[in-house]
Amino acid sequence: MSDAAIPGRPAAFAVARVAALTACSGLLFGYSTASIADWLEPIAAVFSLTVRGQEYLTVSLVISCFFGAVAAAPLARRFGRRMALAGAFVLAAAGYGVVLTEPSLSLLVFARVLIGLAVGISSMVAPMYAGEATPADRRGGVVALFQLAVTLGILAAYAVPLILLDHSAWPLAIGGGIVIPLAGLLILVAVPESPSWLIAARGDAAARAAAGVLGVPTPHAAPSTAGHARPSLSLRTGATLAVLALCCGLFILQNLSGIDGILYYAPTIFTELGFPPGLAALGATFGLGLINVIATVIAILTVDRLGRRPLAIYGSLVMILGLSAVVAAHLWDMPFLGLAGLCVYIAAFALSLGPLPYVLMAELMPSSLREAGLSAASATSWLFNALVALFFLTGVTQFGLSTVFMFFALICLFALVISIIWLPETKGRSLEAIEENVLKGVPLRQVGR
Repeated sequence: MSDAAIPGRPAAFAVARVAALTACSGLLFGYSTASIADWLEPIAAVFSLTVRGQEYLTVSLVISCFFGAVAAAPLARRFGRRMALAGAFVLAAAGYGVVLTEPSLSLLVFARVLIGLAVGISSMVAPMYAGEATPADRRGGVVALFQLAVTLGILAAYAVPLILLDHSAWPLAIGGGIVIPLAGLLILVAVPESPSWLIAARGDAAARAAAGVLGVPTPHAAPSTAGHARPSLSLRTGATLAVLALCCGLFILQNLSGIDGILYYAPTIFTELGFPPGLAALGATFGLGLINVIATVIAILTVDRLGRRPLAIYGSLVMILGLSAVVAAHLWDMPFLGLAGLCVYIAAFALSLGPLPYVLMAELMPSSLREAGLSAASATSWLFNALVALFFLTGVTQFGLSTVFMFFALICLFALVISIIWLPETKGRSLEAIEENVLKGVPLRQVGR
């Protein structure tokens, strides 16, 4: 069957619905993780938190994302992608509801745990659903839309403090994120289940009906799936283990490249670079968020035309240059050079290591192992995200900002090397064709051909 959408179906409308659901999941990710950044000092003042206490409060959400990502695979496999996302949105809405009540410190941590579980589940399930429910020629852009929505959520989180200048307004500023999961629940009503899940769980008829609504080819059940049994594949089948290693590696590099430190502690970074605290640091932080959004839009427009490899290779190279400028700015006391370097880094990240791990993990994992593989990759991402959140401020205090950013630049160098040697090109290829190559054991660099 053709890789394109099924003729005669309202494919554009179907893609728009899937894209809207993907966007809600990304907004939840971005707003939830970044909303603490500009309110960390006021919250620390209310609850008398030390620097270490601020790190613990920040990481309470992130480490919960790790456990959510671990739970995502069994939830998505047993109940389907839609129900897993519904559960995530309900958890997030409950967490934000608690924040709106102006909670105690213990209740605030509890709320962040609920929200973190939701983000961990949706960050794995939403890109997987988008990859399975979108035609091949639109898949890269729709999956990358998740990352765009992440950046929009971050930008919204950075904009709120510039509007609500009252430091005591942090419960409203953070808790206002409740509108995102509520919108996600409404959109879920308008989309069908993933055909790839239905073919194994409910059979060909249900999968064919969902594929018709979505405008995608009906997936083929493997011979061993008769009676709804799952195929007996393992990570040692073909190049599957190499694919898992690549996906996990990309997420490790993504999180250790510096984005999480900038995301959670941007006002602190700008103060370290010499910007006065307060509105100047907040304004510079908002500027980073805006650059992030613009560059991610460019990534979505180009990922299905330029391909994955060029974006990864050139993006990693430019990230190294941007981080090197930040190091120079800190050493030579040049705040605006640091701002420029961070803008260059953010733009390159949004074009490369930002969206590409999500695109590739949704494309490369074989369907029968997709839930477990994507959950492992997503959990790996959140684990290293938590490490950065937990130790960034301590690292800056003990070793200095320039040393920390030199470490980030070295990680980007590793990303460049891995992209050149192992990253496959998958643009325009159907999931079935990619999976066939993976299961045949085609070398990792060639599985997209």
